[in-house]
Amino acid sequence: MLARLQTLLPFSLVVPEGEQFPIYETTLEGYAIRAYPPFKGDGAVTDDEIEQLSVNDTPAFQAKVFRIDFHKAQFDRRSGLDCDPSLELIGRALKSFMLRLRFVTRVSKIKPLDFPHVSWHLQYLNDDESELEEQEGLVRGRGARHLKFSWGVVNKEVWENLHNLPPDYQPPPWVMLLLDADLILPEVGPALALAATALEVCISQNLDVLAAGGSVPKELWKWMNNRGWLREPSTEEQFDSLFRILSGSSLKDEPDLWEAFKNLKSARNCFVHEGVPRIGGEVVDKAKAVQLIRKAREITEFVRARLPEERQWKEYVYTTRVEATRRLFQGQPEGDT
Repeated sequence: MLARLQTLLPFSLVVPEGEQFPIYETTLEGYAIRAYPPFKGDGAVTDDEIEQLSVNDTPAFQAKVFRIDFHKAQFDRRSGLDCDPSLELIGRALKSFMLRLRFVTRVSKIKPLDFPHVSWHLQYLNDDESELEEQEGLVRGRGARHLKFSWGVVNKEVWENLHNLPPDYQPPPWVMLLLDADLILPEVGPALALAATALEVCISQNLDVLAAGGSVPKELWKWMNNRGWLREPSTEEQFDSLFRILSGSSLKDEPDLWEAFKNLKSARNCFVHEGVPRIGGEVVDKAKAVQLIRKAREITEFVRARLPEERQWKEYVYTTRVEATRRLFQGQPEGDT
């Protein structure tokens, strides 16, 4: 018996027409797994559809669908139970293939899929690939349709705020870095590296602002911060002792934010030196990364609130509600599988 997985790729792959691909089999947790070359899919239309495409003068097409067959004597198809094979195992199989494909092609846009948060369909079939007969209490397939929307609302309020800024306005770099960190998720390591960099830039530049407006002699401040990497104040000292001296507050006054700062720094350092973001030996997943980036934004707000009002960068908060509808099926669906 086999379970055939087809998943929609968030990127296009170019495949020569008529190319013959050998099919290899591997084994994972008792499942025989066969991966097949990507294909266009029935009626699939790519976002960047073009009329003609070739590879080395051979006609080619843009593939958007990837298929894996899981083979086993029997699958647990009882309705109401978890998927067999498990979503975790499917995710591991997909990640393995995409990581290796990214490595051998050196194409940066090929990334591990955030499974099961993609569009996918798993169909159970007989060994001869024929469809199963309907049976009470047993499913013949599973799947999900994943829709992702990213909209920026532009209304009159946003328009006025935009034009209230001078044409040569440069946003604070830490704000842009945190937006970039959000953008590249679920790439956890790079996202955390950007978030940690945002905090370093934020505290460093705003300490300069406070020192310039206070009683610290300019030459003393320059000497303190230009003595070589190992002798300059650490980021912890900047957020703690130096910020307290210059503003009257320390990030340590907010234990939750201080812990988040330390965790973010630890995860970033592990990623930079080991290639894997960890906190206390535990690998940071996407959910934890989202929390840390959110806390990083709160830390920058902590810093902003303690600057002189005339030195605080602008913050915009909007309350908007967007509603949308989209047709998932053309016509009447045949029914559940």
